[in-house]
Amino acid sequence: MKFDQFLKARIKITLLISFISTLILAAFSGTIYYFYKEQIVYGLTDELKSIAFEISKKLDDPITDFSVVENVKIPSDTYVCVFNHNAAIVFYKGKLCKVGKHFTGFKLIGNEVIFGVKIQKSHENYHIYVGKNLIKVLMNLEKLKFILFYATFAISTIILVLSFFISKRILSPIQETVEKQERFTQNVSHDLRTPLTVIATNLYLIKQKNFQQIEHYIDNIQKNVDYMKNLVSSLLYMTQIGKKDKKKININEIIKKQLEIMKPKIEQKKLKISFIEEAVININANERDMEMLFSNLLENAVKYNYEGGEIVINIKNKQVCIKNTGKIIDKENLKKIFERFYREEKSRTTEGSGLGLSIVKEILDYYKFKIKVKVDQKYNIFTVKF
Repeated sequence: MKFDQFLKARIKITLLISFISTLILAAFSGTIYYFYKEQIVYGLTDELKSIAFEISKKLDDPITDFSVVENVKIPSDTYVCVFNHNAAIVFYKGKLCKVGKHFTGFKLIGNEVIFGVKIQKSHENYHIYVGKNLIKVLMNLEKLKFILFYATFAISTIILVLSFFISKRILSPIQETVEKQERFTQNVSHDLRTPLTVIATNLYLIKQKNFQQIEHYIDNIQKNVDYMKNLVSSLLYMTQIGKKDKKKININEIIKKQLEIMKPKIEQKKLKISFIEEAVININANERDMEMLFSNLLENAVKYNYEGGEIVINIKNKQVCIKNTGKIIDKENLKKIFERFYREEKSRTTEGSGLGLSIVKEILDYYKFKIKVKVDQKYNIFTVKF
């Protein structure tokens, strides 16, 4: 994935996460505001109703004196007015009421809410009004609205920034996979182009030289055809790992068998083999998979070893350790060596296709085994844990 595509994808993910988060925060803030407002309204209605009914209870029947209303506790921002049946005000506390036409229930007049109730004393009707100024309440609601708005904005901004960094982590595995796929395609193209070029060149030389040194050219063609066949076979094998029958496998015997197969190469390089069996490992697996696993590990230990070098194989409880002298792997490349077609030598002059350790990793991943690679001053050390 190119940088600009990766960046565009990150921005899209960031905006999507931020948009959804902002919607959720806005809905949450709106819910808080709505319920807080409703709670205040219910509190006000209960307060005004209780004052009105308390006043109606204190008034005698017949009404002789309104001074008893003075004893009713009324908040500083609340007022009371009592009108008789002639619409004349007979008592007020706090301030005069401007209600116009008489009513019962709640009514908003300007910045005030008024609760009216009609009572009957000695066959006469009276109207009691209890009002409250809403300026403080509205100011508090406005403050809450601004707090919720700025809190939503601030949190959304933080989420926006965090989302941009999170999107990188989300896309990193995809980017890595795409990059590996691109490298894989490039490497396969390179690895197939080289032998095809050699074959084409040798065929051309055969034609030009009228079959002189034909055996040499045919030998070159055969080597490159064999290389291509091995490359294709390895790629096909990687698609078939774990798809074959499994049975009880003795790992000790598998390793001994592979050492016997590689005996000519080992003797050619005059390698010293130390085979230490501290345990016997039996697992349920496909025999071909296990052969390929240890064949590739041992082949690497032989291929990259020095003449007269050493290979130490130690079989312990549930693990096999293979150490070899020779070219020491650079520590910064330890995580890359299992990638397909990866080689430390960029010139690709080293024998092999670069698929050996990749096949090892595919087999281990399928069987959920682990491999640990480390180096010291003398050895490359591969430890397989079952």
